[in-house]
Amino acid sequence: MKALKIITIVLTSIVFITAAGYGVISCYYNNKFLCGTYINGHDANAMSIDRANDYLVDSYLPGVDFKNVTLMFEGRDGLTETIKGSDFKLNADMTKGLDEILSSQKPYEWLMYALYPFKYDLAPEVTYDKEILREHIEELECVNRPKEQKDVLVEIRKDRSGYYLYDDILDELNTSRIFDKACAALDGIDTAVVRIDLSDCYIKHDIPEEYSEAASLYDKIEKVKNSCISYEDAPIKYRLDGKTAEAWLKTGSDGLPVLDETGNLVFDDEKMQGYLDYLAKAFNSSGGVFEWKKKNGEFVTLKNTMQGFEVDKEAESEKIKENMLRGGRLTRTPVYSKEGKGRGKDIIGKTYIEVDMSAQKLYYYVNGQLSMESDVVTGNLARGNGTPAKLCDVYFKQRNRTLRGPNYATFVNYWMAVSGHIGIHDATWRSKFGGEIYKTAGSHGCVNVPKSFAADLYEVVEVGTPCIMYY
Repeated sequence: MKALKIITIVLTSIVFITAAGYGVISCYYNNKFLCGTYINGHDANAMSIDRANDYLVDSYLPGVDFKNVTLMFEGRDGLTETIKGSDFKLNADMTKGLDEILSSQKPYEWLMYALYPFKYDLAPEVTYDKEILREHIEELECVNRPKEQKDVLVEIRKDRSGYYLYDDILDELNTSRIFDKACAALDGIDTAVVRIDLSDCYIKHDIPEEYSEAASLYDKIEKVKNSCISYEDAPIKYRLDGKTAEAWLKTGSDGLPVLDETGNLVFDDEKMQGYLDYLAKAFNSSGGVFEWKKKNGEFVTLKNTMQGFEVDKEAESEKIKENMLRGGRLTRTPVYSKEGKGRGKDIIGKTYIEVDMSAQKLYYYVNGQLSMESDVVTGNLARGNGTPAKLCDVYFKQRNRTLRGPNYATFVNYWMAVSGHIGIHDATWRSKFGGEIYKTAGSHGCVNVPKSFAADLYEVVEVGTPCIMYY
C-alpha cells in the first residue's frame, strides 16, 4: 500500500513537471513563430515578426537594398536618367503577411509544429510614396527639355532595313505614362537596378505642312512595308512579306520611289521576276515524277505528264501589286493559268484509270473503289511500239473516229486519248485480250479493250481523269 502511494506521488510529480515544462515552452513561443515554421524555405523558429521581416526581406532578394534601388529611365538617342529608391521612400515589408501567419499559430501547438512542420510562401509588399515619385519624374531633364525647335529636317532615308522617315523634331514625353510604367516595374521588382524603357512614352508629333509631300510618300511606302500575302494551297504554304516587296519599288534619280499619274507607287517588273519564278517553282505541279504503288506492292516512278497547277506569273504579278498598294494582310492561293486534280500524294485524287501493262489489266476506280476492270492489249514490244509508262490524263474523247498512222487507218467506236496519239479504244478485230499478246502482236501503242467495256468506260470517264500506266 505504501509502495503504491509512492508510485502515485512520483507519477503525479512527473505529470506536473511535464505540464509545467510544456507551459514554460508555450510561454516562450508567445509572440514568436513556433518551431517547424518555414517561410520561403527559411527556418523562422522563435523569431519575432520584426526579426523575421528583416531576415526574410533580405533573403527574398539577396543583395538588394530596397532603399537604394535605382530606377533607370532609358529613352531615345542614348538618354539615361535615374531616380534613387530612397528619394521616394521605397521599402519592402512582410510584416502584414507575417502577422497573419503568427496570428494563426497558438503557442501551445509548438509540439505539433515540431512534429509536423508548416511551410509558407510569402512575398514582400513593396511600398513607396507615389506622389513623391511623380514629382521626381516631372523633374527629369528629358521631361523638361525645351519644346520649341527652330531648325527642323524631315526627309525619307534608306538603310539596310529599307526606307524610313527621318525627322529631328523633338517629341514630348508623357509623364503619366512614365509614372504608370515605373509603378508597374516596382510591383515586380527583382533587381537592384530597374530599367524602364521610355520608347513608347513619347507623344507622336505632327509633321509640318511644308514636309507633307515627304510624309505622304512615306505613308504609301509604309503601307507596302507592313503588308503581307500568305499563300496557302495545301499542303504548300508560302509568305510574301511587305519588306520584300518594298525592294521592288521603282526609284527616281534621287533614289526615292516614284509615283505614277494616279499617285500610286510603281513596281519594277524586272525586280519582281525572280520572285515570281520562285513562286511558280513552289506551286506548279506539272511535270516532274510521280511515285505509284503497283498491284504487286512494288513502287514505280513515273514521268508526270498530267495537267497540273501552273502559276500565271503575269496575272500574279498584277495581283501582288494590287494587294501591296491596298495594304493589309490576306491569305489566298496564287493566280493559276492551269489547275490540276490535287497536290502531293493526292495529285490524282480518288477517281482514276490504272493500266498494269505487265498484267495486261485496266482498272477504273471511282472515289477510291474499284468500279470496272478489263483485260487489255497494249503496244507491241517486239516492234518497239510499247505503250509508254507515265502518269497522264484523259484529255480528249470522241465517238466513231478513224485512227491513222504509217500504213494504217483503223476505225474505232470509242476513243479516249490519254497521251499524244495514244489512247484507250475498242479493238473489234481482236477476239482475245490479256496474256502476252502485246509482246509480239500488240497495238501501235494504244490500249486496246473489248468493245462492250470501251462503251461502258466511255460513258462514265471524264476529260481530265488521271491515267496511270506502268509495267
